[in-house]
Amino acid sequence: MKKILTLLIGLFFWVSVYAQQDSTLWKPTLNVGLRSYFMRTSYWEDYKNDYAWGQMARIAFTSKLPHHFQVQAEYLGFLNILSSDLSVFDSRVSNLNRYEVGLFDVNHLDKTVFGKIGNLHLDYLRDNFQASLGRMEINSPFINAQDGRLSPTYVEGLNWNLRVNPRISFAQHLITGISPRSTGNWFDLGESIGMYPVGRDENGQGSDYSGNTRSDFINILDLKFRLNSASSLILNHTLVNNIYSAYLAQWDKNWELPNSSFQWITGLQTTIQHGIGNGGNEDIALRYKNPEDFHWILSGRIGIKSEKSLWHINYTKMQGEGRYLSPREWGKDPFYTFIPRERNEGLGQVDALSTYFQHAFPKKSLQLYSYMGMYFLPDPADATKNKYAMPSYAQANLGLRYNPKKWIEGLNLHLILMGKTALNQQDLRPAWVYNKVNLFHTNLILNYTFPGN
Repeated sequence: MKKILTLLIGLFFWVSVYAQQDSTLWKPTLNVGLRSYFMRTSYWEDYKNDYAWGQMARIAFTSKLPHHFQVQAEYLGFLNILSSDLSVFDSRVSNLNRYEVGLFDVNHLDKTVFGKIGNLHLDYLRDNFQASLGRMEINSPFINAQDGRLSPTYVEGLNWNLRVNPRISFAQHLITGISPRSTGNWFDLGESIGMYPVGRDENGQGSDYSGNTRSDFINILDLKFRLNSASSLILNHTLVNNIYSAYLAQWDKNWELPNSSFQWITGLQTTIQHGIGNGGNEDIALRYKNPEDFHWILSGRIGIKSEKSLWHINYTKMQGEGRYLSPREWGKDPFYTFIPRERNEGLGQVDALSTYFQHAFPKKSLQLYSYMGMYFLPDPADATKNKYAMPSYAQANLGLRYNPKKWIEGLNLHLILMGKTALNQQDLRPAWVYNKVNLFHTNLILNYTFPGN
C-alpha cells in the first residue's frame, strides 16, 4: 500500500507543477456532501436494545488534466452525535452489538470523531479505455461498497476497463489494500479479515483468524456482453490470494409483452467457489477458510416491470462441502435473494426464497419498496455448516425514498424498517437470537449535497 500511496503523492506533485505552467489545465470541481444516519434495534424479548446517530461530512474534488488524465481526491469525517453504550455486552450473550456499531469505527468504538481518506486516484480516460491507480470505490459481485452506513468500502490498487465494441467490455481489478466500511483506516488484505464478528471455527470454538490471516492480493476479472438491447451476460472470476477462487455467470433478459407497457424480467445466476492455498494460515486453528471447501450456488429471478413499478420473485440454492465464506468486511452477497441487513455467507447449504416490490410516484418525488424473504439454513448448532449460528429465518423490509427537490435542492431522505423472526421458535438459544432474529430494526438516513457542486 505504501508504494502506491508514495507514487500517487509524486504524481500529484508533478501534476501541480505542470499545471502551474498553464493555469487553464488545473480546473478542480469541488463537491461537498453530508449524511446523517439514525439507527435503532429492539428485540421482542429482554435483550440489549441499542441506538446510534452518526454524522458524516465529505469533501471531494475532481480535476481534468492534460493528456487525458484526471485526478480525484476525497476526505471523510465522522461524528458520533448520540448512541447507547455500544461497548457493553448483552447480559446473556458475550457479543457486541452488530448493527449500530457499523456507523462508527468498529476497531475504535471509543472514538467520537475520526476521519479517513476515501477516493484518491489518478485516472486515464479515453473513449474505449479507462484506468485508475490508487484508492477508489468498487462494485463487483464479491468485493463491493456494501449496503449503506455512513461510507462505502474502498480498495487500493489498479483498475482498468476496455470497451472492445458497443457489446463487449472487459475489466480487471488488482487490489492490494482495503478500507472496509465502518473503519477509520486502511489495511492490508489479510489484516482486514476479522474486523467484523468472526463466528465459530469448524470445531465450534471461537474463530481465531483475526490478525492471523495472510492474503497478498485480489484479482478480479469481469467480462460483460450486451447480447442485444434487452439482455446481458456477465462473467466474473474473483481470486483472493491464499483464500478462495470464485466464478460467477449471470444472465438477465427483459421480454416485451405485446400491446402492453409491461415487460417480463428474468435472470439466472450460477456461482462456484472453492478454497485455495492454506486458507490464510498454515495452522488449522488460525486459518480463515478450509482449502477443501467447495460450493455451487444457483440463483434465479422472474418478475414484471413498468415505467413506475417493479416486482420480482427470487430463489437461491446453495450446496457443497464445508462452508461458503467470503469476508463480510469486503462486500455483500451477489445473489438475487439478498435483502439488505442480512447475508447468507458462512453457511454450508441454503434454500432461500424472496420477493421485491417497488412503486414510484414521480410527481411527488417519492418511491416505496418492500422485500420479503424466507431462508432455510443448517442447524445453528452445527458449526461445520453454520459459522455464525444463524437459525432459519424470515425477513421483511419496508422502505421509502423521498427527494423534496421542489423545497430543498440536494436533499434526499431514506427510511428503512426491517423485521426478522426465526422460523422455528422452539429451543432458541440466546446466542441464536441476539443480533440475528426476533427483532425490529429502524434506519433513517438524510443525504444532502450542496447545490452547485
